[in-house]
Order: sequence, then C-alpha cells, then structure tokens
Amino acid sequence: MQLTRFNLGPLCVFAALAMTANAQQKLPDDVVAQQGVAVVTMQDIDAYALRIPENDRPGFFDSPKRIESMIMSLLLQKQLAAEARAAKLDQDPAVQAQMRLATDDTLARAANDLYRKSLKYPDFDQLANEYYLSHKADFVLRGAIDVKHVLVSKKDRDEKSAQARIDEVEATARAHPDQFDALVEKYSDDPSKTSNHGLIADAAAPGKTVGPFSEAAKALKKPGEISPVVKTEFGYHVLKLVERKPDVQRAFADVKDGLVEKLRNDFIEREAKDHTNKLRGNKLDANPDLVASIRTRFLPAGAKLPSELAEEANEEARRKKAEQDAAEKR
Repeated sequence: MQLTRFNLGPLCVFAALAMTANAQQKLPDDVVAQQGVAVVTMQDIDAYALRIPENDRPGFFDSPKRIESMIMSLLLQKQLAAEARAAKLDQDPAVQAQMRLATDDTLARAANDLYRKSLKYPDFDQLANEYYLSHKADFVLRGAIDVKHVLVSKKDRDEKSAQARIDEVEATARAHPDQFDALVEKYSDDPSKTSNHGLIADAAAPGKTVGPFSEAAKALKKPGEISPVVKTEFGYHVLKLVERKPDVQRAFADVKDGLVEKLRNDFIEREAKDHTNKLRGNKLDANPDLVASIRTRFLPAGAKLPSELAEEANEEARRKKAEQDAAEKR
C-alpha cells in the first residue's frame, strides 16, 4: 500500500507502524498518534510548536525525522506522566512546586508574547528611509583591493637581518615598481608564492588578512603604489597595489527590506526590555537571612563550598611559595 505520494523518508516507517497498530481501530480526527495510555493530538503539536521561534518553525517541521522524533518524545513523556500520576507523584509537595514553576514559566512566556503582539508599530518604511539617508556610508559596497606582497619572515633570521632584508625590498620596489614580481620570487618567504606569485585578492575584506596588512592595503590608492614596511605576526611585508575597484553605493530599494526587518526587531526587543525593566523596578522586599541560607542549602553534610576549597588551595600554594622563597634565601 502506498502511504503517501510524498517522500517522507524516516516518517514512512513511523506511519507504517502506526497504520499496522491501528488497523482495527480508527483514531479520532484530532489524534495524531496513540501509544499505550498516551495520546498526542494536534493541540499538543501546536503547543510544542510554541516553544520554537516563529521564524524557525517552517524549517523545523520540514524534517520528517524531527517530526517523528517529536511525536515519539511526546508519547514517551505522556506515558511517564501517566505513571507519575498513578504513583500519586503529582501530590508530592516537591513535584507540585516544580509544576507551579513550569506553569509560571509558560504563563510568563505567553505574557511576553502577548505584550510583543500588542505593540503599536511606527512607520518602519519611513524610519528605514530616514536611517538610510543619515547612514549612507553604512550601505557602501567596498571595492575589492588586490595587492601583491613580499613577506620577510623572522622565523629563520634575527630581527636585524629581517629588517635589513625588508628595507632592501622596499627600496628596490620604490625605485623599480615594475620589478616587483621578481622581488616576490627572490625575497618572499610566503610559501604560497609558488601558486599566487604574491597576489592577495580583496586583501582588505573582513577576515581576509590580519589587521596591519588590511590597513596597509586600504591606504594604497593608485595601481603600482608601494606601501611602507608593514609588520605583522608573520614578519615584515611590502605591498604593491595591483587594482582597486571603486566603491558602490547601494540603493535604498536594495536594502529596504533588510533594514525594515532590523528596525522592527530592534523596536520590539527595546520595548520588551523596557517593559521587563519596569517590572524589575517594582518595590522589592527580601529576607536576607533566607537569601544567605540558599548558598549552603544544597551542600552535603560535612562538605565545603567550592569557593572555600579554592581559597584553601590558594592559601596552600601561597604557603609553599613562601617556604620555597625562604629556602632560597638561606
């Protein structure tokens, strides 16, 4: 029998098992699955989905494997919960306290969601346009900067020798910039020169090169221009500008959607934070003795706090060092 015309992968196995188990029993319309005393309904699925950020739900439920895992987890959870009720664990004061905390957590998230949905939004299209006009430099696509470089490493030579060698490279490059390729082949310690001949494309792109190198590349303006000596963690460099592509100003239409989304998210987060800060600012009364007692409330009898053990270890280390210093002075 063909279960479905879609390719559900692992879910096919789950569906086949479910159909076999229920061959003689038709489940109610809203029941997704049943196992033992446990029943998972579409309302359970909807409640589970609320745990997932709204924008992430389509991607989450696009996976048959995740759907199967979710259903099986809910069935197991409900069967264990039924065992707990049968054992009257739901009447245990400690369990009841945990249930109250779980209820408060659920209600708190629901209240937070309700507050966010009740917000009155400003005109984000207008705000986005205003932001774009006042921050146009933030929406410039920087042109790629291609350079060639000579690296003089300090790995196998001392500082003085490395400095003398790179100074020679710089002087020759400035006098004969057309001979830079020959300088790369003769002097550069960069092992990649055999394949790229010293060329680093888009050298100033974020993360492409280390800071000093990137800044030196940005400072070059005209093709053929030679940089001063640049020191990095790899050694000394001299750069030659090969090409600097022009910057391009992105049009508002190209950035509007992303900017509107950012402004909306920032607004929601700011308003939600202000709301919770107001709640945190309500008058607070606390019992200092009970608060202080929490620190040792869960400490086993006769045990010491981690902070006390750390302090004892530090004190022991200081004592041994003092004894060692005293012995060295004798």
